[in-house]
Amino acid sequence: MKKDTKVTRVKFLMDKTEDNTGDVFALFPDLVYNREPSIVTCYAHIGQHSACSLEYAKECKEATVKQYKDLYNELTNCIGYNLDIELPF
Repeated sequence: MKKDTKVTRVKFLMDKTEDNTGDVFALFPDLVYNREPSIVTCYAHIGQHSACSLEYAKECKEATVKQYKDLYNELTNCIGYNLDIELPF
């Protein structure tokens, strides 16, 4: 897979669930979805690219390196993203 030359900011978060067993997802805060500034692009193993509300993302917890390692590898090695990991909100 060819690596992207453009750097893309990403935040790795855990889906909000009552029992804290949510899935990890990547939030791309600079990739506005469908021209709606409060909705950005996200990515998960299942479902892959989709939309995410910034309000929802702010309610989610930061994923640990151990939790997001596989997703990071999928994004960089399989898709070709050149990622800059950002801290949560």
